[in-house]
Amino acid sequence: MGNGHKKTIKSIISVSISNIATVVAGIIIGFVIPKVTEVEGYGFYKTFTLYVAYAGMFSIGIIDGIVLEYGGVDYTDYDRPFFRSIFKWYLLIHSFWVLILVAISFIFHDVNYSFIVVMVAIYMFFGNMVGYFQQISQITQRFKEYSRAKMIQSFMKILGGLIMVAIFFLTNKLVDYRLYVVLSTLGFVFVTIGYLIIYRQIVFGESESLSSTKKYILNFIKIGFPLLIANLCSTLILTLDRQFVNLLFPNSEYAVYAFAYNMLSLVTVATSAISTVLYPILKRTTPETLKKNYSDLVSIMLVFVFGALLAYFPLCKFIGWFLPKYNYSLPIFRVIFPGLAISSAVHVIMHNYYKTLGKNIIYFKKSIVTLLFSAVANAIAYLLFRSTISISIASIVTMIIWYLYIEQYFVKNYGYKRWKNFIYTLSMMTSFYLITIIDNWIMAGLLYLITYITISFILERKVLSFAKQLR
Repeated sequence: MGNGHKKTIKSIISVSISNIATVVAGIIIGFVIPKVTEVEGYGFYKTFTLYVAYAGMFSIGIIDGIVLEYGGVDYTDYDRPFFRSIFKWYLLIHSFWVLILVAISFIFHDVNYSFIVVMVAIYMFFGNMVGYFQQISQITQRFKEYSRAKMIQSFMKILGGLIMVAIFFLTNKLVDYRLYVVLSTLGFVFVTIGYLIIYRQIVFGESESLSSTKKYILNFIKIGFPLLIANLCSTLILTLDRQFVNLLFPNSEYAVYAFAYNMLSLVTVATSAISTVLYPILKRTTPETLKKNYSDLVSIMLVFVFGALLAYFPLCKFIGWFLPKYNYSLPIFRVIFPGLAISSAVHVIMHNYYKTLGKNIIYFKKSIVTLLFSAVANAIAYLLFRSTISISIASIVTMIIWYLYIEQYFVKNYGYKRWKNFIYTLSMMTSFYLITIIDNWIMAGLLYLITYITISFILERKVLSFAKQLR
């Protein structure tokens, strides 16, 4: 591979190292919070996290428009008075949404849901402030600032988890989930303050009038809204099964189902590091290089994630010991875990390519079709079987369709021959499902490792060649 590849990998490694604290925070939250709260309370907590995943829609495409308009532009070239005015617009719009959500919270009779809606409003406000500055950091490749803020955010999550544990041991009672919702939201407040200090040059000081930048805000919304909706569709495709379970099954069953997805976060932290650095680098890459590198990037992502599936075997053993009340989540976890390779390839590689090529409308249309298919598949699974495991299977089928449908653009326009990567994906998924039938987790883990190395060497040998060039 060339220098562009090496730069990409070095940036990914840099961000990945800074994400160690995020991994630690994910482990604490993923396993400690369900340990110290009731299953019912954990279900409400995961309901909260389910809906904050949609918080980005309240930005109505502004930050997405900025990403598309200023991706690849150096931070030193930013018009500071202009961006100060844009940030004021961003604040005003989000303040309006907070008032709307707080008003909506009064219609619920259950105090838990009223609390969740209010906290979603607060979390949305500060979370989107953080999202705004994170995107600025990413598109200007200021990864030091990005990593520093991520460290603060991770520290606050760890601190919140430790407070919950301390209360649990001091009182010898399970802790109310609402305390952690407040603590995690407070973490975003501190991160927002940190970002305001880091980016004070484009926040504070003399700014252009709101009236003079109104047309620019409208333009950001115009070009960014399709990308926002496409992102939202991607989120819905990945969360629609949880949405079905959340609405159609008791809260305690949703808690178990959501816990299975919670374990995926141990791997998604690493893939998010790749996504963080990839778009601004692709934005500065020539069309010829983009075309040349597509197949390699998909291969790298698939090989990386299928290797990470080794975590399944010790995780199952650990959960059986540490969180036996969530043992029912393991069959669901077994079904959905391989789907992480598919979703990572689509979300991290293909979606960033669509953004770079300016094909957001195409991605949006394809995501809408996939979303409709997902809704039908989940509904059929529910009506026929009325079980959470059937819904998880429907989600995997949807992901495979999504992968093929989104990738069709590159098959048609790049002359990309998809079958090697797709056969690799199906081979690894099939191997995983067959091997995980074995009860002995050590034997199963070793067999999966051998199978992974063998299939990867046969079908993805090019990735091994790439690794040698990095030495």
